[in-house]
Amino acid sequence: MVVPDDAFPYHDGDLARFREVQRLAYDIAEEVAATLEVGMTERDACEAITTAQRARGVDQVFHYPFAWFGERTMLSPGWAQAGIEGGRGANGGGGGFFPTDAAITDGTAIIVDLAPVVDGYCSDIGYSSVVGANQVYDELLAGLAPMREQLLAGVRAGRTLRDLYGELDEVIADHGWVNCHQEYPDRALGHRVMRLDPDPDHAGPIPGFGVAAGEGLVAAIMDAVQHDTCWPIWNDGERADHRPTPGVWAVEPHIGRDGVGAKFEELMVVTDDDAYWLDDDLPHVRRWAAAVKG
Repeated sequence: MVVPDDAFPYHDGDLARFREVQRLAYDIAEEVAATLEVGMTERDACEAITTAQRARGVDQVFHYPFAWFGERTMLSPGWAQAGIEGGRGANGGGGGFFPTDAAITDGTAIIVDLAPVVDGYCSDIGYSSVVGANQVYDELLAGLAPMREQLLAGVRAGRTLRDLYGELDEVIADHGWVNCHQEYPDRALGHRVMRLDPDPDHAGPIPGFGVAAGEGLVAAIMDAVQHDTCWPIWNDGERADHRPTPGVWAVEPHIGRDGVGAKFEELMVVTDDDAYWLDDDLPHVRRWAAAVKG
């Protein structure tokens, strides 16, 4: 049983709700991915995600849905800044991480990234797939499996976020892959999520994020600066030279090669003396298990 204390803010009931919302997000991702076909665009995918969220009563998000097709799954340099400067609302935008008119052809790799919030409980998930066949995609997806084990083992061993980021970089380089998560804002391999109040009726501080989510991340950043505690963004900077703060973290390793990218993103629970993935019954975990059996 998990009992909240000054360090860890959630109990078993809270974690069950986080798990439910994460499964809801993956259900939507699988549902939408199954409908994608040649000729459909990133905007089409994001509109379908938004429609599916609303149909399930979701009226708040940690961030707006994203979809990246083809070469955009690798996240070109400057991608994050382009999104900040070009983003205009849930499904608008002029590039970067916001959806475009990039369309699916046969063999196109796809990534959808969505983050519904239900009763204040957040999710943030990334789902990779392919329309048709693509051997590079298959290689990358398989390569992500040991990263899931490596990152959890490192957190459990008490390693710092900065060290774990660097060790993952070495693995990625050894395989001839590209670290794509370094193109996320603040080079994020992950970030904290938290319970949220309803979005207030004013603009948020971070483009693409819900108001309460953006304000929550900014508050966590300010707290880390003032008290020299762990940065709420998992990156390779000096401020991430800490063990992760106890709580719930969204972790999203993202790799690429030859114009193809793949990632997973899911929630990790970090307590004062342990860590574990919130749910081991997720689509990418099932795919890896099936590949081993096959």
